[in-house]
Amino acid sequence: MSNQSIASVTDDDRAVAPVIGVVILFGFLILSLSVYQVSVVPQENAEVEFQHIGEVRSDLVQLRAGILQAGSIDQPQYQTVQLGTSYPTRVFAINPPSPAGTIRTVEAPPITISNESGTPEGTITIPTRFIQYRPGYNELDQTPTWYDASVLYVDARSEGDGIAVIEDQALVDGRDVQITAVQREFQRSGTGRVTLELRPAQNVTGEIPTGDLTVTIPTRLNESDWESKTDLTDSPVEVDVTDTGDDVDIDNSNIYNLTLNTNANNLTVDTVGVQEDPEDPTQNDNARIGREKPGANLQPSAQFKINDGKNKNFKDLDASPSSDPDGTLVLYEWDTDDDGLYERTGQSINDVKVGNTVTLRVTDDVGAEDTISKTIN
Repeated sequence: MSNQSIASVTDDDRAVAPVIGVVILFGFLILSLSVYQVSVVPQENAEVEFQHIGEVRSDLVQLRAGILQAGSIDQPQYQTVQLGTSYPTRVFAINPPSPAGTIRTVEAPPITISNESGTPEGTITIPTRFIQYRPGYNELDQTPTWYDASVLYVDARSEGDGIAVIEDQALVDGRDVQITAVQREFQRSGTGRVTLELRPAQNVTGEIPTGDLTVTIPTRLNESDWESKTDLTDSPVEVDVTDTGDDVDIDNSNIYNLTLNTNANNLTVDTVGVQEDPEDPTQNDNARIGREKPGANLQPSAQFKINDGKNKNFKDLDASPSSDPDGTLVLYEWDTDDDGLYERTGQSINDVKVGNTVTLRVTDDVGAEDTISKTIN
């Protein structure tokens, strides 16, 4: 072979080497992007969804408080709910569709109030509905949250788990029974915020029977749930829970009858319509039955305890010492860093930094408020 031929072959080999390097580098790039798409993107999107869980849970707590307050003070309330969220924009990866959520009122059997007299005027029925919020997450479980007989809870029973109560019952306080019936069909889906107008009844279309009463309220919670997950059975009011044999249309969950024995003097009935006036109001002119007018309301008292936290730098706070002398506390709000903003809700909160000044604000069922501030030591 001539020297010219050998040189030609050598030049060809030198030309191939950079091409092979580019191919290998491109392969590594594709592999890295694949790993990023499969591993990192889902993890980061799950973090976005987890943050939204906290945001929408706070919105639903406020929605529950708005329902109870709208009925008790006979004034419309406006509450917003962040239905879904969106993922960060990605240049070299692909996101799934933004997770949209759905909030809706769900048909339920009516509330029944009877004095067992057997007469037409001795029994009335009041239409009511449950409220369900279901997220459309791509990474986390799409576990729904329900508002049901004043209880706000996450329901994971369809996944083989149980329920987790977010806000406890506000039906019974001592011997007083307060019912707020949610009415009107409503449904919204999307990723943005939706505003729910909560309209109380404006006039009278019925009267509560007199004497001793049996109040039957539909619920998705069974007897064990009411006994172990709420404080209802701690009250002096006689309580019973029975299976109706009926199901909720949208998920085939069982419907139970929650039965309370009370009397007309201790019973308050409010009706609240979502986006429309209630179908069948049963309130008196002051939107109250069996209690004083809102103008005579007594001030609630805000108090909280400081308990040990996960380590010496953090404390857990408990507002159970707070009280309302003539009603029910429906909202607990916490400003944990003395900035004037109440960024957390619930009767108890965890992981508050030692040294912070914390303010608790409580609101009762007719809108009266009280606050207390403490430095966490």
